[in-house]
Amino acid sequence: MTTIITASYKEKTVKLRLEKETENNFLPRVLVFVFPQFHSDDLNDFLWGKGFTDWDNLKKSPLKNRLGLKIPRPTELGYYDLTEVEPRRKQGELAKQYGIDGFVYHHYWFYDTTHPGPNIHKPLVNMLKDGHPDVPFALHWCASKWTNTWNGQVGPDFVFKEQGVLQKQYFPENDNNGRITAHYNWLRQFFKHPNYIKVNGKPLLMMYMKKPSSFPVLDILRELAVKDGFPGIYITVGLTKPHDHLLDIGDHSQYKTKPQSGTATLNRYSFDKVVSYPNPAEWNEKKSLQVPDWCIDGKAMTSGKKRLRDIAGIISSFDNTPRRSYEEAHLWSSELPVVVLERFRKSLHSAIYYEACCFPNDKTTNRKQDDDRFILINAMNEWAEGMALEPSDVYGRKFLQTILDTKLDTIAAGCNL
Repeated sequence: MTTIITASYKEKTVKLRLEKETENNFLPRVLVFVFPQFHSDDLNDFLWGKGFTDWDNLKKSPLKNRLGLKIPRPTELGYYDLTEVEPRRKQGELAKQYGIDGFVYHHYWFYDTTHPGPNIHKPLVNMLKDGHPDVPFALHWCASKWTNTWNGQVGPDFVFKEQGVLQKQYFPENDNNGRITAHYNWLRQFFKHPNYIKVNGKPLLMMYMKKPSSFPVLDILRELAVKDGFPGIYITVGLTKPHDHLLDIGDHSQYKTKPQSGTATLNRYSFDKVVSYPNPAEWNEKKSLQVPDWCIDGKAMTSGKKRLRDIAGIISSFDNTPRRSYEEAHLWSSELPVVVLERFRKSLHSAIYYEACCFPNDKTTNRKQDDDRFILINAMNEWAEGMALEPSDVYGRKFLQTILDTKLDTIAAGCNL
């Protein structure tokens, strides 16, 4: 007798496997950046003109880049407005279906007087109102000034006050005027949400770049969180560097942009972890992350290695032709889709295996929601830089399927490289 395996049966089986893994807490949490910019916003109106979103850059871009490869465009979700519930609901459904453990939303808060407070934030506020996407999430504070590096014309009402600077950032040294408290009071509505990602009760707040002048602000935010009943805030910072255990790049001095030091950063400020930020660089072009030799063939138990306080960042793909001139665009991943996907798969598997298997002597918490093991993928929907896990006319759902397959394969094989 022939047994027919239906799609619904497969989906239920996969769901049960992922739920069982969550109970056992074998794998790290796989998080994905989400770019909230796809909606009308006062700041973008001011900088680029009324109604601008990053879809404008993608729509006006050529069908192919200078190497003749197609520039991905959205299919199933379309050119959405993230203030609307339906595209956010669909994003959440995709995350659950394909094993994404949480979204990390870019958070734009300026202390500069031009546009103080939250910006490009309407989808986040609407999420609190309508509950979608209904998935774990955290915020990633892009606490940097904005410079005009795009190949775009500024809005008719915008005048540069400083050459090339679109929006300045400023960090107060204290909270005498209550500006940091105002920031915390805005953040706390998310921190208090049951879906907000935490580590041992501490809300996860990621920083885009190391900004020493922001350290007093972070200290006060932590103090305010404690007063608010949290044990603190779990703060990470993105650095321009490779993950030292997963990508050997040789002599750092050979590169034009010198990699930053995770050790030096952690010694200077009490970040909980650094992030080897998933941006294209000289040292990672056409390379994938690799499980270190000391972690294979049963050597992990006696390696004596310690887990780095470093979150591995993984780039899905990258082609910023929509934001740059045709000839000057950075075509980091302009190869056949099968090559790009395989590089992504290798990096993802290496990062997952590293966190799950390379430190068998570590005592990992039994609760997934308290664990500090993360992997960070760039990105769910950074369409104008070619970084999009969402279904496209080039990759379909293959990036998403790769995430699910890699997690399931690792669960099935265990620590047996």
